Amino acid sequence: MKKRINITLEDEVIKRVDRYADEHYTSRSGAITRLIVEATETSGQKMVEQRRT
Repeated sequence: MKKRINITLEDEVIKRVDRYADEHYTSRSGAITRLIVEATETSGQKMVEQRRT
């Protein structure tokens, strides 16, 4: 299920998201989703690796 949200971002951040979206042939929403998922997977993976050591 998808939900609509409203967020406030600095103009420069929006430009960066739009550039990323263009480079990856996706929408602004798709880019934000992809970046959040990647960021949370990466941090989760780092936590697992830290626990092993």
